[in-house]
Amino acid sequence: MFTGIGLFAFCCIFGAGVAGLLLQKIIPQGQRTDATQRMVQTTMNVVAIVAALVLGLLIASTKKSFDTRSKEIEEFSANLTLLDRELQHFGAEQNDTRSLLRDFTAGKIAQTWPAERGTPPAMDHAQTVKMLDDIEDRLRSLTPTTEVQRAARSSALQLAGELKRTSRLLAVQESSRTPRPFLIVVVFWLSLLFLSYAIFAPFNGIILATIIAGAFSVSMAVNLIVDMDHPFAGFIRVSPAPMQQALENMKP
Repeated sequence: MFTGIGLFAFCCIFGAGVAGLLLQKIIPQGQRTDATQRMVQTTMNVVAIVAALVLGLLIASTKKSFDTRSKEIEEFSANLTLLDRELQHFGAEQNDTRSLLRDFTAGKIAQTWPAERGTPPAMDHAQTVKMLDDIEDRLRSLTPTTEVQRAARSSALQLAGELKRTSRLLAVQESSRTPRPFLIVVVFWLSLLFLSYAIFAPFNGIILATIIAGAFSVSMAVNLIVDMDHPFAGFIRVSPAPMQQALENMKP
């Protein structure tokens, strides 16, 4: 589905194609020779190659970023499960800490994957930050009585530190976006291509349908870049399943 710049790209590219068809009536027939057409198409083929390379690199870059965040969510959920298991070594006396960890996980899910589409995620919300700090403080105040509990406390503190690091990393990455000038330049190149090709094309239904299909296809590619730039709020989202599974495993 088009969102923002995807719709903008479609309007620009399709509009350029239609403008090219209309320009046929303005351009003198003597300037629409086969030699002129070959020259224009040869030049535009160079632009097409550059546009394809840049578009491909942008898609690859945003896909890599999307996969990285998906991996970080998997690691985050795994650390939550492991931390809960370490707390179990302390018995019923740490039930309150485990309950706080469950509340933290539920809150993190709600803040990272808002129920309403288009709502920006709160990756570093003050409430969950405080809850994680409280969990870490409780771990530091523990007094192990056995070797197993000492090892569990050390491991739990390490896991809590990893959770804080990953949480902050996700918050920082959320502000990282593909520079808009890159996308605007790509849209300009694509619009120029459709304009130049349409000038020498006959004006009929098949050509118009081809322009629509082509504009829709390349606009979807631009839209895909923007969508993957918002991995927790776009239509293509990082799955919350690992976090939900971690919360399910924390049931007392």
